[in-house]
Amino acid sequence: MEAIAGELLNEPHRIEIKQESEDVPDITQRAIRVDMAKRTPLLRHLIKQEEWERVLVFVGKKYTAGHVADKLNVNGIDAEALHGDLSQGARSAVLRDFKNSAVQVLVATDLAARGIDIVGLPVVLNYELPRSPADYVHRIGRTGRAGEKGVAINFVTAEAVAHFNVIEKRNGLSMSREVIAGFEPVDPLPVASGTGGVKGKRKSKKDKLREAAIKKQKEDGL
Repeated sequence: MEAIAGELLNEPHRIEIKQESEDVPDITQRAIRVDMAKRTPLLRHLIKQEEWERVLVFVGKKYTAGHVADKLNVNGIDAEALHGDLSQGARSAVLRDFKNSAVQVLVATDLAARGIDIVGLPVVLNYELPRSPADYVHRIGRTGRAGEKGVAINFVTAEAVAHFNVIEKRNGLSMSREVIAGFEPVDPLPVASGTGGVKGKRKSKKDKLREAAIKKQKEDGL
């Protein structure tokens, strides 16, 4: 391009604009091992112990959003669910209450939380891990904005260990696995296969055909 410009232009002036480096968000990322059944009690414990004024909790399903919000409210923590089944008016009202600190905890699905921009959001917590490593970046990016510090916490259950390993690897992360006193996990970890997935006891096609044949023989009285 420079050679072509030199042939076509007469004494051109060159202007260069240096690209400014992007500010890296100041986000402390934590991974906490916890059993699936202990996630909500642990969430309540952290909210009270850490004295979070506001926290955005991410879940994977609409039902889970409502269920977790209800459990928090029963235990004296103001919480609201944000998901796709809410009308636009209801969603706007929930977000307004959260931004105004009328609601302490917002439990949201990914779809409903798209475009959320809340100034001074100190904590994002992944109650359930996102489906993809890219979604992880979008989730935790809700905190640590405009030069402020933020905290991103991940609940890692036994079933989600392999998936969280992938999220870390794809995003160039490495987090120590914390265990909170009183919430020590007891669920056994799945047996990992050589490819990093979970090795199951899936039957081969040959075994399935053999079992089907035996079953038919029994049904025919053979």
